[in-house]
Amino acid sequence: MGKCMTDLVNKLAVNNTLEKTELAELLKYRNKETTEYLFENALRLKEKYYNKNIYIRGIVELSNNCKNNCFYCGLRRDNIFIPRYRMDEYDVLEFCSKGYERGIRTFVLVSGDDYIYTEDKIAHMIEIIKKRYNDCAIELSLGERNVDVYKHWFDAGADRYTLYHETADESHFKKIHPSDMSLLRRKQSLWELKETGYQVGSGFMVGAPYQMLDNVVEDLFFLKMLEPQMIRTASFVPTPHTKFEHERSGNGDMTLYILAILRLMFPRALISADTTLDNVLSDGRKKALNAGVNELFTSLTTEQVKEYYYTYSKSSRRRERDDIAILENNVKECGYTLDIGRGDCKRPPTVEKLYEKVHRIMRP
Repeated sequence: MGKCMTDLVNKLAVNNTLEKTELAELLKYRNKETTEYLFENALRLKEKYYNKNIYIRGIVELSNNCKNNCFYCGLRRDNIFIPRYRMDEYDVLEFCSKGYERGIRTFVLVSGDDYIYTEDKIAHMIEIIKKRYNDCAIELSLGERNVDVYKHWFDAGADRYTLYHETADESHFKKIHPSDMSLLRRKQSLWELKETGYQVGSGFMVGAPYQMLDNVVEDLFFLKMLEPQMIRTASFVPTPHTKFEHERSGNGDMTLYILAILRLMFPRALISADTTLDNVLSDGRKKALNAGVNELFTSLTTEQVKEYYYTYSKSSRRRERDDIAILENNVKECGYTLDIGRGDCKRPPTVEKLYEKVHRIMRP
């Protein structure tokens, strides 16, 4: 039997933050007793703001082309072993239509950093989706662009934007990314998205190669400074034809533990369980519902598209995980209700608070 770190969990639940040394202690000495108490508090805070609702989002994977060559990603530019594809607006509308019929009210357009999708092409796509489904939210996850592009897409009707920071530590960032990528630029993009007015999502990988405990602490502190409305934390999964294909997967139980910590740090946020959690832990996403998660995703595209986009996963497993009926059953078994509405974040930070944080982080 381990000693439950009750004082640290209570302090985190009340203050929504800890000192770095305290967070490190909470992560380092994880045990069954602390995990159970942490989950209890995470559930309490989640239900305080979201009751029993679990929101579902419909993903449309626009393209698996990417200009970047990240060492861990199967979509990386130099991977010649996967067939590449791109969708046009007619494909996207077809998948959105099918999702809408199934009750989906948030469409998530994702791709690699594919600049063939120009500023105007994406803006037009957003406009036609909004015109047809004006009761829906549109979320984008299209990589790094300049601030004028972000503003154009926001003005066209996009509501949310997710950009993973991956790791907040410069040294660690360089170990898992090529030299032409910049952590500073990634962080700057996130601040630009916040200033533009998006509901912003960010997150990091758990168990990535070279990741140390101090890196996770830095990730949590960066997120606390950013105050994203959405948090998307994924377990690392080794992917064929990448530099790290023979590395170990991230620890699923540790991912759940970190998700619960995130709920205590961000009680009003939309926190999701990434599909990678099912790859590293049996019923991973189902278990995440009891760790403070309140958001799930389902792909609206074909099995072939899923196979080409999610290169770490077998399509047969994704087909089962993406079935809305199965997701709904899992949610009900955990005592929750699947909500297919927009489900916006509760009480986002004020503009004044945001600018104060932006000025502080950019100050030398």
